[in-house]
Amino acid sequence: MADRKKLNENKNYLNQHYMNNLLIYIMILIFPLSSSTLETKLNKIDCSDSMTCSKCAIKPMCVWSLEQQTCENENQFNSSSLKASRIDECPKFSVTKEFKYNNLQIVFNLIVKLSNDSIGFSNYLNNNCTFYVGQKKCKKINIIKSNNEIIISSCPFHLNRTYFTDVHSSSYTYFTFIKFNDVMLRFDNVADHYITFYKQEVCSTDEKHKISCATCAWNNDGYSNYLRWCSFNNTCKIQKEQYLKNYEFNTKTAYVKNDCAEINVTAVDPLTAPKTGGTIVTIIIRNHRIFAENRNITVTVAGTVCSNPRTSGPETITCTTSQSNETSYGPIVVEYSSLTGGVLKIESSQIFQFYVSSTCGTPSPILDGDQQLGGVESGGTSVWIRGDHFVEPCVVSSALLYVDLSNGVRQYAKSYCDTPTNDTYMVCRSPSVNGIGNASVVGQLLNFGLDITFKKNDSSMNDSLLVDVRNPLLKYHVHPDPYLVDFEIDGNSSVVVHGLHLQYVQPEDIVIRSVDSPSARCEIVSATRHSLICQLTMAIAASQEISVTFGNSLLYTVIRKASPRAPVYPYKLPSWLSGIIAISTGLIFVFVLVYCLKTNHRYNVTKNIRNPPVAFTGSQNLYKNTAM
Repeated sequence: MADRKKLNENKNYLNQHYMNNLLIYIMILIFPLSSSTLETKLNKIDCSDSMTCSKCAIKPMCVWSLEQQTCENENQFNSSSLKASRIDECPKFSVTKEFKYNNLQIVFNLIVKLSNDSIGFSNYLNNNCTFYVGQKKCKKINIIKSNNEIIISSCPFHLNRTYFTDVHSSSYTYFTFIKFNDVMLRFDNVADHYITFYKQEVCSTDEKHKISCATCAWNNDGYSNYLRWCSFNNTCKIQKEQYLKNYEFNTKTAYVKNDCAEINVTAVDPLTAPKTGGTIVTIIIRNHRIFAENRNITVTVAGTVCSNPRTSGPETITCTTSQSNETSYGPIVVEYSSLTGGVLKIESSQIFQFYVSSTCGTPSPILDGDQQLGGVESGGTSVWIRGDHFVEPCVVSSALLYVDLSNGVRQYAKSYCDTPTNDTYMVCRSPSVNGIGNASVVGQLLNFGLDITFKKNDSSMNDSLLVDVRNPLLKYHVHPDPYLVDFEIDGNSSVVVHGLHLQYVQPEDIVIRSVDSPSARCEIVSATRHSLICQLTMAIAASQEISVTFGNSLLYTVIRKASPRAPVYPYKLPSWLSGIIAISTGLIFVFVLVYCLKTNHRYNVTKNIRNPPVAFTGSQNLYKNTAM
């Protein structure tokens, strides 16, 4: 009974010991996991819309799969080693297109050189590749490795010249690509996927005819797009309006969003106007002279028709704004349409805004949708804001940044934004959300806005304007407050402050001083997640405590990390004494071992007596059953 009780006590001790260790282990893991989850929320970026490695790897938290030729979030990616998480890891493609003309046919060959193969993508490619021109395929692909390059050469593609029957078929453009393991290899330059066969050989080699054409290639909505828009005076008499969308030939309407150097809106003036209309807007469009030739022009400004569009130069349109039914903002869209049915729409990256006023306007700030806005929980740190309409004649004071909490509380920053640097950039202070409500808001994405004072009808009034955002998914990210542990001197030049969550504060917001000499500041060199590094000063080198200020709300006193003690070497015993100690230790070990073996033997005998073998137990049960 006593043995069983002791055994239960030992089991309870072991279980408790195991649970304590498990609890410690879980606590160690909690922080990295929580941090990882937070980083995922703070960097929630759509990776799937990037269709090339260079477009994918430049985004935070996105990686490019070389096996699948797709862009994925790094937290959802498998363990494959064939992935590029930085742009310098992306393979580079150089595409050469060769044409040979004879009386019967045109022979085309595609040569692709792959370089910068730091991940080993060339080893993954094999002879199981297929080359496609349009819907036709050529199974033979030659792969040659040369130094640091891999050369992929397609088998020749033959186009019968009898296809060119009349003036309307003076050229053919096809979508070309290479497949490996049923996956399409995507080139960085989308134009490399398209080839054009001309009826006349001179048109494929002479660059003169290309001057009268504007071309554009881009990825959008999962498709590779190719646009060629030519003047009617083109000497090769090729098709004047051609828009291809992968396999969809000659789609009627092409919509371009400033994705190409040859087709885009380069400037708009002005970018604001009263909703009453009557403002003359000047729009500069690259290659406008080609698009406008024998075509009708329609201009829409922030969703409202801009009347009487006129060409006033080779790349300039002027039009007059119409009355807008409501205050609105949006891009400029210029549409060119022809009698043959082709339509080209060019959307500007510039944003135009209508405002309501007879004297002063109220153009609210419009934020760019590709930025990350956020601040630490305690607030007071810099928030960089980029957009439009931060400086207007009728704005009389700086703005206050605010956030809307989930419990309905609107929390304002404690200080105004800095005076805007220009119409597109200003620095604000983050609001404090620490201790508001019962639950922490760290990691949450909040709605936000600007409280700005402006004049209306020659009188001052205060109005809270929600920030107009080009990307409706843009939110304010709440970061955890920085946490400091200690600091140490690294050599004779740097001070290293250790802690957590230090990457969420701009270096300009961090001030490190000596507690004993507050005037001695340490200039920040770099800030990472776990450390701050600044230049060493004499005052700090002699200090045991420093003060670290983040923004205008957080102040910490940090203690210097203790230097490791010099090792203490024990007194060396005489050799004869060391020998005696070694022999004694060995005898004690033997004695303990013999004692443990005897104890174990005695325990086994006792165990057999108290717990008879199975056969004996079975006989006892049988006897009991018989007696019954």
